[in-house]
Amino acid sequence: MREIESWLLADREHLAKFLSVGVSRIPLDPEKLDNPKSTMVEIARHSRRKDIREDMVPRPGSGRKVGPAYTSQLIEFARDSKRGWRPNVAAKTSDSLNRCVRCLLRLIGVAE
Repeated sequence: MREIESWLLADREHLAKFLSVGVSRIPLDPEKLDNPKSTMVEIARHSRRKDIREDMVPRPGSGRKVGPAYTSQLIEFARDSKRGWRPNVAAKTSDSLNRCVRCLLRLIGVAE
């Protein structure tokens, strides 16, 4: 797994809703992406929500790879227990996340 964004991208349905884009914009196999962060920015660039575009997409000429509130938006997505990221759903698509979850469950003594 190259970047945490690949795990967030693995919950295609909820991420598409959060970013206000069609689910077809979200890659089917995010673990195969060379640069999940730039993919996330490109998806946000097509958002119907102005705040997402302004927060996540870097301003022209800024020299930055992400927008000024990129991290804050992803944290909001990850923390929203009702409409945000669903690790259990994402783990079905992301093998590395699935392995991580299984390992964490073993560490805390919860049967799989």
